[in-house]
Amino acid sequence: MYLFHIIFLLLFISRSTEAISSNRKTIFQCDQHFDESQPEGVIEFPSLPKQLAISHGVNNSKPEQQYNLQCVYTFVAGPRQRVRLEFDHFLLSGSSENCDIEYVDIYSEVESVDEDILQSALGGRYCGTVAPHVRISLRHVMKIVLHSRSTNHEDSHGFRAKYSFIPEDKFIAGEPVSGKKCSYIIDSSDRKIGTLYSPTYPGTYPHNMHCSYLMKGYRGERIRLFFTDFDIFFGGEHCPYDSITIFDGPTPSSPIIRKVCGLQQRMEIYSMTNSLLIHFNTTHPAKSDPRGFIMDYEFSSRFVNIDKLLNKQRGVTHIRGTECDVRVESNRETTHTISSPNYPEVYPANTTCTYIIHGLQGEQNLEKVILTFDSIAVLSFDTSPATAPPSVDDIACPSAWVGIAIGEGNMKAVMSSTDDSIFDVTLCERIPSDSPLLGPYISEGPRMVMQFGSTDTRDDRITPIGFKATIEFKTDFGVTGESLGTSNECRFRFTSSTGFFNSPRYPANYPLDTNCTYYIVGQPGKEILLHFEQFALSGDDDSNCNDYLDVYDVFVKNGKEELRLKERYCSDTFPGPSVSAFGSHEMRVVFTSGSSGTANGFKALFEIRTARKEDVPRGEAHIRRGAYRCGSVINATADKPNGLIISPNYPVKYNKDVHCDWQINVKEGYQVLLKMEAIDVEGEMTADSASCQKAVIRVEGAPRMEYCGTKREFFEAYLSPSNSVRISFLTAPDKVNGLKGFNLSWTEVKNLSGKDESVCKSDSLYLCTYSKLCIDAKLRCNGLDNCGYGVQDDTDEQHCSLKEKSADQTIVVAAIFCGAIFLFICILFLYLFKTKLDKKKKSKRKSDTKHRQRQPYRQQKPMHKPQFDSELSPPATSRFVHHDATGIMPPIPLHQIGTSSRDMYS
Repeated sequence: MYLFHIIFLLLFISRSTEAISSNRKTIFQCDQHFDESQPEGVIEFPSLPKQLAISHGVNNSKPEQQYNLQCVYTFVAGPRQRVRLEFDHFLLSGSSENCDIEYVDIYSEVESVDEDILQSALGGRYCGTVAPHVRISLRHVMKIVLHSRSTNHEDSHGFRAKYSFIPEDKFIAGEPVSGKKCSYIIDSSDRKIGTLYSPTYPGTYPHNMHCSYLMKGYRGERIRLFFTDFDIFFGGEHCPYDSITIFDGPTPSSPIIRKVCGLQQRMEIYSMTNSLLIHFNTTHPAKSDPRGFIMDYEFSSRFVNIDKLLNKQRGVTHIRGTECDVRVESNRETTHTISSPNYPEVYPANTTCTYIIHGLQGEQNLEKVILTFDSIAVLSFDTSPATAPPSVDDIACPSAWVGIAIGEGNMKAVMSSTDDSIFDVTLCERIPSDSPLLGPYISEGPRMVMQFGSTDTRDDRITPIGFKATIEFKTDFGVTGESLGTSNECRFRFTSSTGFFNSPRYPANYPLDTNCTYYIVGQPGKEILLHFEQFALSGDDDSNCNDYLDVYDVFVKNGKEELRLKERYCSDTFPGPSVSAFGSHEMRVVFTSGSSGTANGFKALFEIRTARKEDVPRGEAHIRRGAYRCGSVINATADKPNGLIISPNYPVKYNKDVHCDWQINVKEGYQVLLKMEAIDVEGEMTADSASCQKAVIRVEGAPRMEYCGTKREFFEAYLSPSNSVRISFLTAPDKVNGLKGFNLSWTEVKNLSGKDESVCKSDSLYLCTYSKLCIDAKLRCNGLDNCGYGVQDDTDEQHCSLKEKSADQTIVVAAIFCGAIFLFICILFLYLFKTKLDKKKKSKRKSDTKHRQRQPYRQQKPMHKPQFDSELSPPATSRFVHHDATGIMPPIPLHQIGTSSRDMYS
């Protein structure tokens, strides 16, 4: 060995003298060859000691200096041997997305040492930090090629792998088929029990390969396959790339038991006959290292005899791929029997049989399953007969059991083949024939699952042992009324004056894929009132109308029925009260459920009563058999281009059993604009749902079928498509809370959006700025928004302050004018009154003067005054001098008196 190392080092030194001259030259030759003389060992890269590499020109301190290597590692095993290679350290330059600088190529399908690897199938290319999975050669040769131009000379850089040569016996599944690669025949005459490996398990299996395994047993034998490990590349639900296909027979034309890929755990498969064919196909999928499979197989006649178990019954079939699972299907109200394996003899140990029982389920078919046991003797503990009927809660069955799954969750758990199966009822031991534990057991829907299992076999020497049961399929919708058609059809008729109907199985969840029709039939001259006590249908975010209820009015003309759809209700709407159309005395309700999702369903009440006399009332509101009938026909006129519709007693509480209809008609070419001014109607509305159970507003043609609640923003302004619109208001006939009701405004408008606007240019009309609605000019500044439709438009209520100011000025001017007239009248009256008063005073003075007795005035003469002859006597003087009309002397000023005295006495 020392001599070998010396020779190798001398050879390396001689070839490395030219490596220093350039930074990118081949440094040394690194090809290595391993054969059976070294049956196991380790390969490494770098393969030279660090000190020796430095001494021959590879300087780790110079990161710019690169390796320029191509190393080929060849492994040659001996005869009937394979090469196994496993990496325990892997750190190369690059990444899984970029392997240009440094990488390892693995060739595990090489047929001979001399084969050109460029012509061989590449098993994989690896770099970075992701090490290749375990590799096992398809034959006795494997090659690895290392390409490196890396400047990374760190100590941890490189890889380390262990190789060994292993026997190939376990990969030889059976007798090879001549002329075909990877094809074997496995015969039970050679071995009854064995293990089958994929061609290179647990190494990554080869690409683009086809393997075939034909398994042949004796007559009466069945074959059991059990996959302890399964890792096949998963390319999709139907395994379009790599897959294993198992045929229940000797040829590819035999029925397929299963086609499988991906990761599987503890997969178990049984043949129905004594032969199986397995095909293993691989392609060249995306980068992955699936390891293949390992499968245990067994040929045996101890497995359950399927023919005896089925007993040639129609509708009872074996589920392919299982040991004894059975599917029981109805053929419309049929009866079948099932039993434990080998009944009435002892059942086998370590056996599990599942019985999947399906009743009819579809648009016109819905059945329930009724399971009744004829006998049960499934022994777990004591083999003596039970002295008293045990309760279900007291039964614990560790050795053998019969489990019944009725609930949907329990059925799924049982059919998932897990150990966590939960049953609604578990039975075992020998149960007396009069015990209620023998049934009947009734399904909640059209399906039931039962399972028989045994881990041990006990025999009380009494026959029969095991179980036998009878299965009946019966139609039961849980709906009162007269059934129409066959028992499998969900069609019922109701003719009584009052009554109810419900969804199938109410109040339990209704079944999937169900269609039920309810006929409510009255006599001519009658109408039908319909309201709901409960309504809960299944729905989801994507589609809330998987389940729905259609309500039709039925008209009979010339002996032919005509159905008119009133409404379709889904999970987002709780229906409000409804009355059949005028002239219709029959309603038809159709319920449809989808294939997924269920709920409690509905309960509807109906009343057949005397029909109303007219479609829309034209007279006064009146009471008709307890029902309050109201409404009117409203015709728009030039004097009345708009108006209000209010609920009865608004704003006081409305009553129960109210039915109001309003019909609004406007001119031809015009439309009706409806706007909710106020609403207080019991119920609740959201942006996408409505619950108007007790009271409802309906507007013909509106975007939402029903309105209620207290939020008027959910009632968007509505423009009728024609010149007529109908509004209805109904309350339930039973108790209602009675809120204020509603106030709805209507306006006659002409929609000129996108049309000639000149038709609205007149003093009597007004064109809304944004909505382009043409309304009567009288509606401007009337306190109501008559323009808003589709957009925010309140222009008809804008600039109303100028108009008010002008009006105020007019009032002031009128007041001033009236005041002036009033003042003039008052002044005139006062003048006339004063004039009349003055005349009256003057007349009175004259009268007083005429009747007054005159008193002569005598002036006293002063003493010592001489008497002149020319002077008049005092009486005469008093008559002319200083004498007024009344004969009263006016007072004389004092200065005049003094002067007179001086004159008189001078």
